[in-house]
Amino acid sequence: MSTYRRVTYEDRCQISALIQAGFTKSMIAEALGFSKGTIGRELKRNGGDREYDPKMADNLSTGRYRNCRRKKIIIGTLREKVASLLEEKWSPQLIAGRLRQEGVSNVSHDTIYNFIFENKELGLHLRRFGRRGGGRFVQRRARKGRFLPISQRPEIVANRQRLGDWERDGMYVANRNQVLVCVDRKSRYTMIAAMGHGKPKEVTNITAQMLNSLPIRNFTITNDNGPENRDSKNQEWPVYHCDPGKPQQRGTIENTIGLLRQYINRKTPIETLDEQELNRIANQLNSRPRRCLDYQTPYEVMFGVKVALAS
Repeated sequence: MSTYRRVTYEDRCQISALIQAGFTKSMIAEALGFSKGTIGRELKRNGGDREYDPKMADNLSTGRYRNCRRKKIIIGTLREKVASLLEEKWSPQLIAGRLRQEGVSNVSHDTIYNFIFENKELGLHLRRFGRRGGGRFVQRRARKGRFLPISQRPEIVANRQRLGDWERDGMYVANRNQVLVCVDRKSRYTMIAAMGHGKPKEVTNITAQMLNSLPIRNFTITNDNGPENRDSKNQEWPVYHCDPGKPQQRGTIENTIGLLRQYINRKTPIETLDEQELNRIANQLNSRPRRCLDYQTPYEVMFGVKVALAS
């Protein structure tokens, strides 16, 4: 029985790509590892079969989620009181207990922890800030400065003005194994390779082997903050990391993974994806015309040649 998970923005990008490729709801569900009912509800609630837009769908879903949550308790004068006591180095347990004793509020210490998580600067006043997501906050703070943020990426990359600017991500298959996907931002030329469970040094080496096999100059790589990308400082090209929770900053790779789901789904064993099979899939994708390329293929844009496909 499959483990429950929510539909994410990345999933919605892939759903959009599969809809454009003519996939049915059942086929999309099979490719992405959801039930047919989940895909049906997603399309019904967030845009419909024909006009499905992943960004709009994600906004609609986020809006409904926020509206169904409990209203905030720590607001107004209570907010000011809790913040001032935190600045006095009081713990959430002490604050909640004292406010209850004085008849000011029955707010719980868990609610105060949630309030701190939404206002992370207040967490610096705690002895330890490792609860309710604090661990990730501490990790991000420790990671700050180690990697190049996307805000430092040259403008020419964002404008897709040259070949050799790549987006990179892993695509899950069976048993938590992954396939490494690299896509050129200008041409949409795609390269894929098996990478198992995605050890950082292996990802660095596989990326170098793939990109160095092309007769072009490579300039940059853009990826997320996944653990498989922790060795990015040892890559021979600058690697820029997107902001946490911002998959739209690497929309090209998300759309490409959606197209790859036509060939590789979440139940595909990694053993069946040898180099020959992955090259066959990549060649099919690179020989497919793209509307964003004025119906040229990624292969034609990458290598500057014209191939007669329709004759």
